[in-house]
Amino acid sequence: MSRGGLALLALLAFEASAAASPLELFGFGGRSCGLAGTGVASSTGYDSVYLDPAGLARVRRKRATIGVLLGDFSLELNGEDTETDRARGLVIGGAVPMPLGGKWKERVGLGFGLYIPGKSINRVRQPFPRTPIFLVLENRSHVIALQFAVGAKLTSKLDLGVGVITLAELEGAIHVSTDSAGRFTTTSEQQLVTRFAPVLGARYRVRDGLDLGAVLRWESRSDYNIQVTTDIGEVVPIQLPPIQIAGNAQYDPLTIAAEAAWRPRPDLLLSGQLQWQHWSRFPLPTLNPTAGSAPQEEPDFHDTVTPRASAELTVPRGALELALRTGAAFVMSPAPEATGAQAFLDNHRLLASAGLGVAFPGSSVPLHLDAWVQLHQLIARKHTKAGGVFEPAGGPPTDVVEGGGRIVVGGLTVGLDL
Repeated sequence: MSRGGLALLALLAFEASAAASPLELFGFGGRSCGLAGTGVASSTGYDSVYLDPAGLARVRRKRATIGVLLGDFSLELNGEDTETDRARGLVIGGAVPMPLGGKWKERVGLGFGLYIPGKSINRVRQPFPRTPIFLVLENRSHVIALQFAVGAKLTSKLDLGVGVITLAELEGAIHVSTDSAGRFTTTSEQQLVTRFAPVLGARYRVRDGLDLGAVLRWESRSDYNIQVTTDIGEVVPIQLPPIQIAGNAQYDPLTIAAEAAWRPRPDLLLSGQLQWQHWSRFPLPTLNPTAGSAPQEEPDFHDTVTPRASAELTVPRGALELALRTGAAFVMSPAPEATGAQAFLDNHRLLASAGLGVAFPGSSVPLHLDAWVQLHQLIARKHTKAGGVFEPAGGPPTDVVEGGGRIVVGGLTVGLDL
């Protein structure tokens, strides 16, 4: 078959799935990930671009950071591994105080953050309808994210910050036709379109040793839309309708998080966070390919609340500073039981984290090393299909599917004061 015919068949078999980003799943940076995603009230470096831009108001030295993330998804459906790809990505960040004078001296900081997946800029995957899939977890570590933010110290107690998360959407068109010799020819055009999600943050110092922080992250999403048209009537005696390959590749809901960070003594930081997410706006992962297709059943996700808690112990050792970190969270699933036509699965998760920070702030090479690891244990959940069957790939249909498993992920970042 010609290249044009192969291109058309490839599009008809295209797979896609909506999923959230690695930022929402694991957190961002080398410190916060070891604290189970807390840091809204205590971050003061490049990770503030995601956690709370107000933290950039406390930046005092320029620092550049680079790191890696590695993770393994051991997800199971009825005891069978889903063979989900491993997470692998590159983390890049930087923070710098603005050299302003007058009343704004040492009161404004800038930051940026970048997560680059190891295999692709953006990937989508969706099996055939009724085939069970961990919709929220399957592709979350395969989306690029670029972030910028600025923070300002307004008073001795109040800091404010604003930032943006930048994602890329894919738009394009493919036209399949024939030439004078009856051979298939294909004309295609695709482009990446930028989409922005604002981030607003605030931090208030109640007193020495007690800080409150809050952040609002707007809904961020990465859609794709490829229009396929054909003009092959003389070769194929069937009029093909226009085909739309469209849907959502990545979705992070509107999020509001509030946190308190308390120092009962100078070397110990305790943090507690409550996070609300507007998952009820979760979109269909794929749109119908043709205008005459029957309407799809909506995902019917619901909003969630996630509590997080962490502790960080700082241990000075001469010119060396050690930070021991741990944290925990209960991550509520937004997905209902899959009893209808869709087979979108998800589970509540118990998250436990640990981290280690090593810094050499006074040395000739002021390095900052941060290592972390997270365990996401899925709470087993059973889905019973009402009036239909699940259709697992490679297995016989079944009315019941039980999902479970775990995710183990870790990372290492290296920062250098400039």
